[in-house]
Amino acid sequence: MFGKQSIPNYPSDLNLSDLPAYSDLRFWLNQIPVWVVESCCMFPHHQLTLLHYAGRYPQILELLDHAPILAWKLVKQGFPEHELLDLFQCKRIQIVERLGWLGRSETVNFFTRLRLRKVDSNMLTQMDVCLLDPQRLKGLNALPRINSMALSLAARFPSLIGHRLHVSLARMPCRPMQCASMVAMLDDVYRLAAFMQLENVTQQIGHCRYLVEVDNLYQAWLAQSIKTTQRSFLLDDVPHQLTTLDEYYALSRLQQHAWWLDFNDQDGLELWAWRLAGETVGVLVQRLDNKSLSLIRVRVGLNMLPSAKKLGMLELWLAQRNQPED
Repeated sequence: MFGKQSIPNYPSDLNLSDLPAYSDLRFWLNQIPVWVVESCCMFPHHQLTLLHYAGRYPQILELLDHAPILAWKLVKQGFPEHELLDLFQCKRIQIVERLGWLGRSETVNFFTRLRLRKVDSNMLTQMDVCLLDPQRLKGLNALPRINSMALSLAARFPSLIGHRLHVSLARMPCRPMQCASMVAMLDDVYRLAAFMQLENVTQQIGHCRYLVEVDNLYQAWLAQSIKTTQRSFLLDDVPHQLTTLDEYYALSRLQQHAWWLDFNDQDGLELWAWRLAGETVGVLVQRLDNKSLSLIRVRVGLNMLPSAKKLGMLELWLAQRNQPED
């Protein structure tokens, strides 16, 4: 890696975690600082190429430390090595401009404040959304650091930028699944508030410090708006399609999720419920062309998102439902 030969065109999907654990290869990896390997492993592809450039050029190594997205973007763009050498002599404003963003100090500040554990396609889209909106960018740059929850909230719920909740979430350690749970919870609370025609919703949500307070707000509004039902609701491990409003209300009370908001939807929505691995699951699907089903929303237990394992089981069930009958 420190030689003068051109850096090879490594397969983009060859990740460091996929390398075989041969003794010589493991010895080689152990010589590399842990933070460098972990930084390269943040990204979905081009990990080995990034590692090679970081080992050869101190400018990439510095970027990997202070603005890892920029280091990765430079490598994955596929610039010839001599062009990268020229870019290394440029200011970071010129680098971000060469990568397709607006060459402004605010853009550079965004990347130096960005602190992510893992980068996926969804996060890359969120970055572009925030970088294209001056108000989002200004709000994020006011934070001491930008983690995945702060980024997700700014991209999906810009009205909450700068509120107490946003600032608090930016200080917390987080994982990708927590971001998905946060977005789902905020979607839930805004949908219910719109149905109830509540006022000052953003102020009430934004004043919360933790997501558990947002959930408490949602549950309070749920209790105010849900209708009581005398229907007994016993589920077994056989999927059952809910067809009456009473059934929707019963599942809503059982799972503490406002399923009844979808009852009058005319877009071919179907709600199914059963016991999956000992836990109540509610699955909202949409029937396309009177044939195949598309997954819209899933909740397990008490208004929780499914684990990766349960989601895989649900996708298998959906695939089986979509198989043509003989």
